Amino acid sequence: MPQFFIQQENIINNTIFVTNKSDINHIHRILRLGKCDKLILSDKNSIIYETEIIRITENSIETRILQSFKSNRILKTNITLAQSILKSVKQDIIIQKATELGVNTIIPLITRNTVVKFANERDKNQKIQRWQKISYEASKQCQRPGIPQINPILSLDELVTLDNYDIKFVCAERDAASSIKEFLSKSKQDNPDIKNILIIIGPEGGWDNKEVALFRENNIAQVTLGNLILRAETAAITAISDVVYEYEL
Repeated sequence: MPQFFIQQENIINNTIFVTNKSDINHIHRILRLGKCDKLILSDKNSIIYETEIIRITENSIETRILQSFKSNRILKTNITLAQSILKSVKQDIIIQKATELGVNTIIPLITRNTVVKFANERDKNQKIQRWQKISYEASKQCQRPGIPQINPILSLDELVTLDNYDIKFVCAERDAASSIKEFLSKSKQDNPDIKNILIIIGPEGGWDNKEVALFRENNIAQVTLGNLILRAETAAITAISDVVYEYEL
């Protein structure tokens, strides 16, 4: 069963109210849950509430808390994925799978070979809202305690100036100094307390020579995912999985 996210102010003593109209419709009309059915809710502090539905109205679902506990579906590391924007369905898949794999932040990127174009800022904002909704729905389905943040769209020049990460690496097959496995393992040995990781994935057409030079100038490690040629959406999923394996398991 999917879980649903609730605001802290909607928790009153032993009662929780679901007030999001979309969630009310999902619970009542799609899942067809009613009085006395069980419902899983989550707050911003990663507390999971197992509840029982007491009453359903047009504007709210009233539930009684049966038990609550801290979610264990949280990664120790804070993973950010910076992804050159792909065409519609492929980008949707990346947002969904990155959410399932525990990524906390997704930064959409405009690079030299990015195919997707935006007419104006309104167009960009609409895309971000759509991607945020996809991450919200994916979080519900996989019972994540939190929802990944979809950041504003950045250029590569803006991205490389971000410095609040313990390690940053880009998947760039041509000039990679090491495999992702070697890089992550060595980074862990050098600093066992790594918490913030930035993964950079390029467009379908690959990185431009000037972009590769920009990574070098900014000391961003270039790694390979192996001998196979992967599509951009597969590369993102593979890189995230490698990080989770190295730092979480």
